[in-house]
Amino acid sequence: MDGDPNQATKLIFNDFIPLSFRITFFILLGLFLWLLLNIIFFNFTRINILNLLNLSFTPHNYTQLDNTPNNLTTGEYASTIHSEFNENQRLIKGISKSFKILAVFNIVCWIAYKIINGDESLRALYYTLPVVSFAFTIYKLFYKSALSPGQFRIFTTIKRILRGNINSLSMRTNDILISDSLVSFSKVLNDLGLVIWNYWFASDIAYNYQLEFMILCIPTCIRIKQCWFEYKSTGQKQHLLNLIKYSTGFGPLLVNVMIKRTLLKATEDEKSSGVLLLKLNMLNNWWYLVSAINSTYSFIWDIKMDWNLGMLNSLFEFRNPFYKLVILRKQLAFPTIVYYFAIVTDFILRFIWVLKIFIINEELHSDKIKFIHVFSTFLFGYDAYSFGYAVIELLEIYRRWVWCFLKLESDWVKLSKHEEEEQYELEDRLPKQG
Repeated sequence: MDGDPNQATKLIFNDFIPLSFRITFFILLGLFLWLLLNIIFFNFTRINILNLLNLSFTPHNYTQLDNTPNNLTTGEYASTIHSEFNENQRLIKGISKSFKILAVFNIVCWIAYKIINGDESLRALYYTLPVVSFAFTIYKLFYKSALSPGQFRIFTTIKRILRGNINSLSMRTNDILISDSLVSFSKVLNDLGLVIWNYWFASDIAYNYQLEFMILCIPTCIRIKQCWFEYKSTGQKQHLLNLIKYSTGFGPLLVNVMIKRTLLKATEDEKSSGVLLLKLNMLNNWWYLVSAINSTYSFIWDIKMDWNLGMLNSLFEFRNPFYKLVILRKQLAFPTIVYYFAIVTDFILRFIWVLKIFIINEELHSDKIKFIHVFSTFLFGYDAYSFGYAVIELLEIYRRWVWCFLKLESDWVKLSKHEEEEQYELEDRLPKQG
């Protein structure tokens, strides 16, 4: 171990920012990006996020979601009267305040953690600080409070989502936004499982790959249940196709489990005879195949369904095979270059796993090693404690942030169009004057 520079690099990075604190950092990053998204929408567009979420900070009337009588007006209800655009300032200020409090608290905890590192007299505090940091973050963000409609809303949304439920009638955008973001945070969720395993369960035993598989599947299973509920409720095939899209995400996870199981169960004869290598090569090929299916399906769905850009419609209408990659949707809140940037970003990060093909192998000699091999090994060659693994998590969170921009903008266009149609219908019903 002492002679392995890669292992030493991993230890240095994990010692600087331990995995337990990186989990909190990723949660704060998600909060900061949500704040930034709201600021951009508020300052550069007329998109009313509160309307999309059916949330209000003023004493509007709400539709009750359960049968409990005499409830106070809280975030558990979907607003029936549109929020004023300027109300979004309160949302921005609330998110900003929470972010500042959490950032200061967690930085102080991290500094204290680094100071007492190695002090045996403070060993109990050393192990307690990451727990305190994480617990306070979760409490501050998700604890329900009737005094804060936004905080109550996030609590009820998380509770509903963790049960695999969805409010398709009045808060679909609200629920989908959190549910899909949870999918992008699946690795962070698994990091939490790894921390619990190493700190409080079995630090001398390798992380259980079956437990890892189950944790990684949780967000996908939630979305599958939600898609099935919407399909049964509406009968619309798009929800069934969406369910299939999320189901393809199980493929890489299952093959990864088989790879780890094969490595753990391999006998000395299989290792020496080359049988193990043949098995691993076959499983790797299957992993590339199922990953390609999942990434392609998801990328097309992002553009056609979630962003509603229309540029891939020709693929499904079986006409004009040499279709032009142009955006067909007329109503666009941002300059066209923003959408093309988002598409390219989504494509690159959806298929970044391709770099695994270029990971440095033992057979490669120093004169054959190129930058792409070094970069690929940096990203995918090590475990959850490495800097490269953290970069992959950061990139996925960033990709989801870009996705949220165009998803919310697309939903706003649909909402505006629906409201216009309702207004036209109302005008048609009014008696004609003169």
